[in-house]
Amino acid sequence: MFLRKDKKQNLCFENVIRRADELLGNKNLDGLKDLIKLCLRPIQSNHLLSAYIEDDHKATSSLSWMESLGFSFTSISIQLNDGTTITKSFSDWCWSEYCLIDNEQAIPSLSLTTDIVLPTPWEPNRIIRNLGSIGKNRKQGEFLQDPNHIVIYQYPLMIGWVGGGNHSIMQGILTGGYIKPNELHDISILLDAVSYNGKNWIENNNGKVIGQPLYEEFGYCWEIAKKISLLETSPYKTYLL
Repeated sequence: MFLRKDKKQNLCFENVIRRADELLGNKNLDGLKDLIKLCLRPIQSNHLLSAYIEDDHKATSSLSWMESLGFSFTSISIQLNDGTTITKSFSDWCWSEYCLIDNEQAIPSLSLTTDIVLPTPWEPNRIIRNLGSIGKNRKQGEFLQDPNHIVIYQYPLMIGWVGGGNHSIMQGILTGGYIKPNELHDISILLDAVSYNGKNWIENNNGKVIGQPLYEEFGYCWEIAKKISLLETSPYKTYLL
């Protein structure tokens, strides 16, 4: 049974990458970004729906980038343009001057209906109270960002990870709205240091397995992000070392 599962998993990965390569060959940047959205929509839908189909307090756990990617505490070595090699954990890289965009004006607003933002509603009362309450011509009006909303956006994975405000952000996804991330990580410098092989994360320097993503689609998106970086210079590059 496990062999059949692995075979199907590998076939799905190979097919996605084959389509991504075709988009890359056509220089279809927007197509690659749309492919990431297609890969992640089922995950988004699963996390939005879980609290409504499970018993109270038994919904799917929320998605934190540090746990969900599956290698955040693994050391990754990067050779910089000056020949210097620096080793940090993935999470430390994300918070370093090489990835963290420390300029609020550079952080883009995300469309909750078209960009990938991943909330996980969970509280039994709020999942009922919020439905039908936020949106144009509704009781609470249109979605408005407030300090309770916490989103970390990682480019070019094109993922907005939600750390707070899950219930109202869900309603914003359903009815429309925009949210500005609290943090922006441009992980372009890290993409070629790690690969996904359809099952595991591989550190390219030594070929070692360093973890597995919570969902295989996160691995798909990592490999698609590499192709995005071949067609698009990061719009945040000027803010980094």
